[in-house]
Amino acid sequence: MSKKNHNINSEVKTLNVELLGKPIHIIRDRLEKIINDSSNGLISELQNWLNSQFIDINTKSLEIFELQATSFNMRAVSQYSHEASGSLFIHFDEKTLIKFSDRFYGTDIVRKHSVITSSDKRLQDRVGKLICQWIAPKEMWQAKDEDISCGIGLKAELNVSIGTEHCGELTLIFDNQLVQTLIAQLDLQPNEDLKPQFQRSLKNTPVKLNVLLSKKSMPLSDVLSLSPQDILPIELLSTAPVSIGNAPLFTGRVAEQDGQLVLILN
Repeated sequence: MSKKNHNINSEVKTLNVELLGKPIHIIRDRLEKIINDSSNGLISELQNWLNSQFIDINTKSLEIFELQATSFNMRAVSQYSHEASGSLFIHFDEKTLIKFSDRFYGTDIVRKHSVITSSDKRLQDRVGKLICQWIAPKEMWQAKDEDISCGIGLKAELNVSIGTEHCGELTLIFDNQLVQTLIAQLDLQPNEDLKPQFQRSLKNTPVKLNVLLSKKSMPLSDVLSLSPQDILPIELLSTAPVSIGNAPLFTGRVAEQDGQLVLILN
């Protein structure tokens, strides 16, 4: 596994979500709701830890993306492995983690460099343990370094602010295996080819067929003077257009068969 330094957002390629099928969309929507519902709890914990009432967290984005082995610097990320399979990666941007760490440990010196220390990492690990419990009970997680499961995953970006003093970013990465685990736990079966299923559903969909049998033009004054029981002389069109909604299909002609009017398609 590569240990090269990479920004967590570098080499992350956003994909066309329409190509990925339904299950991962359901997982993404579920996770978005979980994150939005649970972030207040993390805000309260950070406010207590940092002795500040001006901590705020909100979801910036949650995207489907392709995770690669060189997507981020593993030494700067807190990794938690699910007992079933898959990993969740937690990462603060350097300036935010340092600012939080200095407040947490009561450091009087304002650091001007961005070197992450083991103490900084421990604070991030502590935050990561709380976030893991949003997804599954803490007994199902273990903090350890494993190989990255490359492939389609999910990336959540959260804005983190300390009043008007600082605004940073917290990133959550759900790797391919963890997404598969969540899909399995929700019993969602991926559909490899949606086209045949869509075609079958489309063929069985009832539609309303419209046929224009007659058309009459008259002055607006005559229209306004119409009242119930008035009789309008009409003539059947020689060619009747047939449509579904506003989409024309074909034309036909009106005839009589067994004492009733019928439409013969041209």
